[in-house]
Amino acid sequence: MKTVLAICISIIGLFTISCEERIDDRIIPEQTNLLIVEGIITNEKINHRVKLSLPHSTQNEVALPATNAVVAIISSDDDVTLLNESPVGSGEYYTDSIRAVYGKSYLLYIKYNETEYYAVDYSSAGQPLDSIHLTETIVNNLPLYSLKYEKSGTKPNYITYDINWEQTEYCTTNTIDCFGKLIYYDLKNIDVQEIYAPKKEAFLFPVRSRIIRKKYSISDKYQEFLRSLLSETEWRGGLFDVQRSNVPTNLSEGAIGFFAVSTVVTDTVIVGI
Repeated sequence: MKTVLAICISIIGLFTISCEERIDDRIIPEQTNLLIVEGIITNEKINHRVKLSLPHSTQNEVALPATNAVVAIISSDDDVTLLNESPVGSGEYYTDSIRAVYGKSYLLYIKYNETEYYAVDYSSAGQPLDSIHLTETIVNNLPLYSLKYEKSGTKPNYITYDINWEQTEYCTTNTIDCFGKLIYYDLKNIDVQEIYAPKKEAFLFPVRSRIIRKKYSISDKYQEFLRSLLSETEWRGGLFDVQRSNVPTNLSEGAIGFFAVSTVVTDTVIVGI
């Protein structure tokens, strides 16, 4: 017993007398010359956006746009859509009003600084939206609501919720406080880091709020990308973090990010009506 006690005291002593060494080495940022691509086209007949930017060299920098690129989307039946940068210098490129067709694959072509990049994705079938589920909470004698997350359908998807109560009597402050957007991912994976991810504060909204729901289908490659991205962002900080690694991409060498094609199903709900 005395021997065990002596060992414990020795270990505590080592921790007590240990010190931290100051490191003054300057961290030199690495210039990767990577192109960051963010883009999704859907079956909605809208102007779809592809955003091109360059990596940060230090923390908290504003992303630099990749401007003056040639960007095109080519369908599997050889229909070509050229994208225009708008506004010029923004690094954001838009199609004309088009829609992606289920059953086709689409190739994103980019030429930037004399280098060509490619990505291919396809639109998987959409699924109906289930009934919306809300939880009521009384705050200062006022009934407020929050979304209840539930699995949806049989295939991987994610649902966006645009919530707005600007036109109600409950919007008594600046309108910036009278709307919000939530995204719920249902990737059909069993991930321990998702199960034990950090809890989020409930987003509350009043009766007569308008909720626009959009359910996005996900291809196999897009599912893999989102799972890895969430493991590095929203799911990080829980009990079972994964080892950090590069997020997979469907872009050719020299570019990162993802170009996705999705089928969207949408509806509108008025809370309490």
